[in-house]
Amino acid sequence: MTEITEKKTPLVTFPLDEMVKLVKSFTSQKLASLLDVTDLKADTQEPKILKMAEWAKSLNCASVCVNPVDGSDILPLALKGSKVKECYVIDFPLGKLDIEMKSVQTSYVVKKSRELRGEGKGKMELDMVINVGRFKKDPNYALEEINAVCEAADGEPVKVIVRSSELTVKEIYTVSEIVARSKAAFIKNSTGMDAYGALPEHMKIMREVVGNKIGVKSSGGVSDAATAMRLIYASARDESLQKPELFRIGTSSPLNIVSTFGWLAKAPEHWLGAGIIPCKICPFYHNTKLRVELREEANSWCRQCIHNHYLVNKDF
Repeated sequence: MTEITEKKTPLVTFPLDEMVKLVKSFTSQKLASLLDVTDLKADTQEPKILKMAEWAKSLNCASVCVNPVDGSDILPLALKGSKVKECYVIDFPLGKLDIEMKSVQTSYVVKKSRELRGEGKGKMELDMVINVGRFKKDPNYALEEINAVCEAADGEPVKVIVRSSELTVKEIYTVSEIVARSKAAFIKNSTGMDAYGALPEHMKIMREVVGNKIGVKSSGGVSDAATAMRLIYASARDESLQKPELFRIGTSSPLNIVSTFGWLAKAPEHWLGAGIIPCKICPFYHNTKLRVELREEANSWCRQCIHNHYLVNKDF
């Protein structure tokens, strides 16, 4: 075996002084304004959706995100008169409908929401899932289906879920470029049901590619303020990006994020200085959950990482 002499550094590190400065620049209200309150489980029912709507209104969150089958009869009325937007997933979670069916679903959801809420345009958003298999074969297909959904959305913002846990690093760059060229308003990493969710490394790549042209949404496993702030540091560090039009976090735990921010803000040096295990927030640490064709890329990166002693010594 060839000896590895050059070690790779993770794309994202979290210098304590910079993280403390970021936390001190935030308030719980500002953080809440970036949240999409989300529940996309198969057993979600009306009482939970109504509770989510109340959370979002009381915290002034950006939106409430649900499956349209569960929520399109409920949310328009529950959020009527508030600034909180409805958010519905399209072709969720697999993204395997053809372009025509994606467009039909989008048009139906938009029309129904507007009729029930009665407040015109600009009160809803749509999170669509691309067909990852077709993208791998023909990247231009992704651009075609994204633009078709955007047309069917009739001006309502579309966020594009790219399922980054199923993509190589090169493919994440490619799909980010495609979304940036499309009519979409956001790129989003995950359905929250993929092999893993929001990881700083992937979010940094997406922001690096799309710049400030469109927004970046982190989703999957974000349940506390420290995790949220690391994702903000990775993909919305510049203050100009820290607004709902350019950055979001999808979470089923909005109350916990806001409450833990209170602790974080009081003693950021303590909570952030405790440190994190780099492997836990690295996409390549999740290699056992990946398809075989993605696993070798992950293993190769881990072997060359400056932090691989954590894995070798089983320090966590």
